[in-house]
Amino acid sequence: MKLSQARRDFYRRKAKEEGYKSRAAYKLIELVKRYGLIKAGDYVIDFGCAPGGWLQVASKYVGSKGKVFGFDIKAVDINLSNVYTYVLDISSPDALDFVKKSVLGEADVILSDLSPNISGVWEIDHAKQVDLTLKVIEMLPHLLKPGGNCLLKVFQGQYLDLVRNRLNRIFDKVYLTKPSASRKESSELYFVCISYIG
Repeated sequence: MKLSQARRDFYRRKAKEEGYKSRAAYKLIELVKRYGLIKAGDYVIDFGCAPGGWLQVASKYVGSKGKVFGFDIKAVDINLSNVYTYVLDISSPDALDFVKKSVLGEADVILSDLSPNISGVWEIDHAKQVDLTLKVIEMLPHLLKPGGNCLLKVFQGQYLDLVRNRLNRIFDKVYLTKPSASRKESSELYFVCISYIG
């Protein structure tokens, strides 16, 4: 068994044992521990929240005084008192209005694990994924509090610097990282953005 396969199986098994809906939960746990992304009492928005692993993690970190709002093109079945889920296509023209009506107020943290349907043609998949991420970035002035944090998935490729440059202009600190629970061969990376300056 290859090391990457073993690691994938390890996180999948761990998720099953610990009751998480996906091994992606461990990506968020690692990044919250490393960067202090989410605190007790925070309002968190999670784009691309299915199947719900990140919602479960965020729910624990925000505690009883915080709230987590999940949006995905697929319905998510999750029963946590501080988590609210909605079906949303982020590409729809009224997406921002829908999110604003659902959240009622600015968020402390915005998470995005958005991914397109993978075609297998790398240039197309990378461009589509970056397009989804840019849609989230365009929403930040309307949704994220000054000083708020953001975590965005992005696929490696030619548009990576375009995203990085946009983020560098609007956050105090921007880090590019790959959590341990990401598959070695996967092209996904995460921008960790600290302290929104708008």
